[in-house]
Amino acid sequence: MTVSPWTDTIKARKVLTIFATDAVKKDNVWFQVFKDSVAEFNRLSNSLKLGVTFSSPSDVKAPDPVGEGGAEVQFDFGNGLLEFQMQGDKITVMEDTKEGEPPKPLNFSPTALHGFTALARVSFVKGTPGKVRRAFIFVPPTPMVNAVRKVGPGPDDFRDAQRPAGPGIRKFITVHEFIHACGLSNAEHNSTGPNADTFTINPQLSTGTFDKPEDDKILLRVNFPNPNVVAPPNFIKKKVADLIINNWK
Repeated sequence: MTVSPWTDTIKARKVLTIFATDAVKKDNVWFQVFKDSVAEFNRLSNSLKLGVTFSSPSDVKAPDPVGEGGAEVQFDFGNGLLEFQMQGDKITVMEDTKEGEPPKPLNFSPTALHGFTALARVSFVKGTPGKVRRAFIFVPPTPMVNAVRKVGPGPDDFRDAQRPAGPGIRKFITVHEFIHACGLSNAEHNSTGPNADTFTINPQLSTGTFDKPEDDKILLRVNFPNPNVVAPPNFIKKKVADLIINNWK
């Protein structure tokens, strides 16, 4: 896949309205992460002149499943099958499979440490590539990490235990998916190392202790003897910034 342009009307506005579902709004941790991530992406966009921002006004409506109304982007939880509706059709997200393999639905884990964004396209001229009209972002309701937990009085009484990821990791997941919603596919991902940023695939974790999820971070680059490169704060490097800028000209 390559970078996918949005429809000309939406590109001209330079703003994507985004709707958080009721499930997200009822989850205090995730809804705060959502609001913080919108603000953080917009700060990055203004600084880097990306040409697109997100807006989530209080009266924003869900994307119209039949017509053109409502938000351009929906932010929801994913668990199992990922489905959305557009132009009257119910669409199930499918896995990327190798040529010759039968298609099968994507099975999304509710404890994953990544999200998924489906870009829904429309074509105005038969036989021509479609342009993006909607984006449907799915995040795990309970992303889980391993963290060190003290289990006894002794100096060595520590064990790894699972707990929900803190807000730092959730913000990384969210801003990462916002970049996908701008039109970038998995093919544009960065890898860990010198060029790593918030659009990096399969980064390592740097978790806080069991009782300090607020210390959770994403480890993007081991930089010894200098400090490691971590997120948050989220940041976007030139390669990814240029892809977004060129897609929103």
